[in-house]
Amino acid sequence: MKANVQYNDFTGTASADISDRLGAGGGGDMEGLAKVFNIDENRFKPVGISLYGVGGFIVSLICVDNEKSTDEKEHIVKMSCNIDNEKDIIDIIFKRLNIVLYDKYDKKYSNLDYDEEVRYSDFH
Repeated sequence: MKANVQYNDFTGTASADISDRLGAGGGGDMEGLAKVFNIDENRFKPVGISLYGVGGFIVSLICVDNEKSTDEKEHIVKMSCNIDNEKDIIDIIFKRLNIVLYDKYDKKYSNLDYDEEVRYSDFH
């Protein structure tokens, strides 16, 4: 699954470090998210997370449904999760989060790295 919005004006990548709260509470991986959202870990195995929105996030866990899966095919569900405190959800889940976006048709710059890091205030 790739991130997708209505027009996809910008596309890119994301990377994150899991919060220390999740790492300390039960493994620094997707299974730590199962504990935060209190999902049935016998039935659902989290394999991904989706955050959608800007004014308030919709958080969904991408999970294997063990009851609906077969030997031939894992049944994948996107489960919307209840959030008690939308304002702090990023801090609860992540220690660091980096999102890099480029123009949707870019094939050049998204494959390059920058040569130098500068400050806006040095030039304006």
